Amino acid sequence: MDNQVKIIIDKLEKTDVSAIKKYMTNISQLIGNAATFTILDPRYKGDYNTLIHEYEQLSKDIPNIKIDSFYLSQYLHSDARDNVNKFTKDYIGNQKMTVEKTADGQRLFKQNGQVRIAIITNKAGIVTAVDFAKPGEKRPHQRVSVNSSGNVQVVRHFDTKTKLPIRDEYVDTDLIPQLVVHFDERGLRSDYQLLGWDEPLVYGEVDLYDQWFDRTIEPADYVINLNRHYDVLFENKHDVNKVFLM
Repeated sequence: MDNQVKIIIDKLEKTDVSAIKKYMTNISQLIGNAATFTILDPRYKGDYNTLIHEYEQLSKDIPNIKIDSFYLSQYLHSDARDNVNKFTKDYIGNQKMTVEKTADGQRLFKQNGQVRIAIITNKAGIVTAVDFAKPGEKRPHQRVSVNSSGNVQVVRHFDTKTKLPIRDEYVDTDLIPQLVVHFDERGLRSDYQLLGWDEPLVYGEVDLYDQWFDRTIEPADYVINLNRHYDVLFENKHDVNKVFLM
């Protein structure tokens, strides 16, 4: 069986790809046997398709490399597209609303003269977010971020009095929450829980990604860590002993 080499990245620009190629060559010479290389990518992007396009380019630059994305592994559960429409229709249910269009082309769903749903678009007219307000309230109690596939990525819940976030739900393509992040009274992230993987609550981002590493890195693997945020995990915790902290 091939040696498994896991490469934890922080960025994926041209200089980073060149560095990855160099490290792959060096460790292949060190190991002296066949190796399978897997990129572990913990980065979040406001549009997951940005990650997908980066991976497509990386596969051309480094053929046969495997890629494991923390967020895409939870998001891509089906081929669904434009699920923001389903989310909005489910929210409306049997409520009666009228649709108006503003001068700049924004669509507003109104009920008794109040804006209940506001469709937010970019200059190209593509939906990037949707705000939802409860009856009698002007401020939205939740906002969904929408990617270029028309799919919801995150559902953010707000305290309508302070306008600060309360909770983020990272959903998959079937609109099922996979990761929940809570915020404290200052609007700062306070805890994280991977619902889809049935992991316990943790109070730091590093511990969150550590739960992922526990699933993707085996004790016998070689690890090349290009993301200094996670050095502490391999210095003090993990039982992987073939680690290169770059």
